[in-house]
Amino acid sequence: MQENNNFLQQEITPQPQNETPQQFGEQVYAPRPPFELTKHDGIFALCALASSIFTSLFGIFNGFALGYLISSVLLIAVFSLYFIKSQKLRAFPLSCIILSLAISVIFVTTTNTSVKFFGLLTNFSLAIIGIDNLAFGKTVGNRDTLGVFYRVASAMGNIGVTLKSVFSNSNGNKKPIGKIMFGLLCALPILTIIIPLLLSDDAFSGMMSSIFNNSNVFSIIFKVVFGAALSMLVVSYGLSLKFGRVSKIKEWDFAGIDNTYIISFLSAISLCYLLYLFSQLAYFFSAFKGFLPNGDITYSEYARKGFFEMCVIAVINLTLVFLSMLFSKKNDGKVCKGIKIMATFITVFTLIIIATSISKMVLYINEYGMTVLRLTTSAFMIFLGVAFLAVILRIYLNGINVVKTVAVTAGIIVLLLGIANVNGICAKYNYDAYKSQKMQTIDVEAMYKLGDDGIPYLIKLACSKDRTVALKAQEYLAKAYMKEYFIDMDDIDEFDADSLKEHQKYTGFSYYNLPQSRAYNALYKFIENNPQFDDYCIEKYNRSFLDKFW
Repeated sequence: MQENNNFLQQEITPQPQNETPQQFGEQVYAPRPPFELTKHDGIFALCALASSIFTSLFGIFNGFALGYLISSVLLIAVFSLYFIKSQKLRAFPLSCIILSLAISVIFVTTTNTSVKFFGLLTNFSLAIIGIDNLAFGKTVGNRDTLGVFYRVASAMGNIGVTLKSVFSNSNGNKKPIGKIMFGLLCALPILTIIIPLLLSDDAFSGMMSSIFNNSNVFSIIFKVVFGAALSMLVVSYGLSLKFGRVSKIKEWDFAGIDNTYIISFLSAISLCYLLYLFSQLAYFFSAFKGFLPNGDITYSEYARKGFFEMCVIAVINLTLVFLSMLFSKKNDGKVCKGIKIMATFITVFTLIIIATSISKMVLYINEYGMTVLRLTTSAFMIFLGVAFLAVILRIYLNGINVVKTVAVTAGIIVLLLGIANVNGICAKYNYDAYKSQKMQTIDVEAMYKLGDDGIPYLIKLACSKDRTVALKAQEYLAKAYMKEYFIDMDDIDEFDADSLKEHQKYTGFSYYNLPQSRAYNALYKFIENNPQFDDYCIEKYNRSFLDKFW
């Protein structure tokens, strides 16, 4: 590893085809030397190829459910086993990898798109940080931690060298792994002919349909090709890390801005915030007492206004504190006390704004019930609070790594949101509040929009004694049967559970997740207990109407 780290201190620009350096003016351009791959490297490349194709087939294009969970575990395991060393493992990279793997589980515990989106970001970020630390050792400081992602970008420039190294030696001889991969690629066009012929057999056709969810052959081939292309990025990153072919963020020799300028600037901002606090005490802190401030304002306006104020102020203050600490003139690497005091006040002020915004949101939820947006917004505010606490600690303790703290905190919050299943929490909370008469009405449409988690409670509402609520729930339940959860409903002879299962919309292991499974089971059980409901569904979504307009 030591001899390979020399590449970190130099910038090499690739030169097409030529084996001898060419000189243009004062710059010399030379081709990047190929990686001298070992058997261990070849096994890694093959495993990365297989994992990438699996990810394309069952993870990326199949709704990010069980298929993505398995894909994520495979890719992280391939990298971890490739870089893991015999000496003792350090806690931080191991924690990042474990947390990243744990976040993968949320793709089978929730169907909330926002949680899944941030799950992807945190899953990827934590995996990259952990793998980089396994390969290069401990990252020190916020700048060095951010350099992890800079190394990912720089590794993408080695794709050409990676391809050349995988398929041939430096002397031009073909490698076994290259021959294997070339043979697999050559088999693809033949498979496009063979597989359709084999699909004439019912047993083989049924097996392929259950695996690939009725995808056609050309769709499967496209996903395989996409996975092969993805594998080049994955292999290039892995080999670049091992052989040190990545760039580091360069150190700068900027002496810093005179502290007087920064202190006076922060003092003006702090004075403004201080005056603002005094003028808004009743408005900001009334939420802690559980009532609205005087004036013509609703709970929703109160909560939304506090949230958007908090977001803008938090972004501005985080930027101010970060730039002040970064550009200030240091004495023996330490920030002067005046800047620390100003930065601390601004950070504490931000925490006060965040705390009052959370209190307003609690007040809003108690009055109008819980929604996914309100719950995820509250989680985001808690995340901001932890981030600013880390900033305060960093002002006085150089050993605090804000980037690592933020990354791990984001991962934990996303994991908790996914495991707890925010859609399910909201559905249960609102239904229980309605049944206990804590809420006099319930938004049936909002319950339906919760997706898979709302279906079991929608069925309960369809049997409600409140006729208005029951009819509205039955209307959405009919929509679920006829349009959302099943396909080709005009072909059903008998509207029962067995027939519905043959027309189930999402099949195959890669689509499996717990909320969806519960929703389907609830739909099957309801139609078994209420066989007459099929007449209502057909009447509500008339088949001739569907034939005409759909």
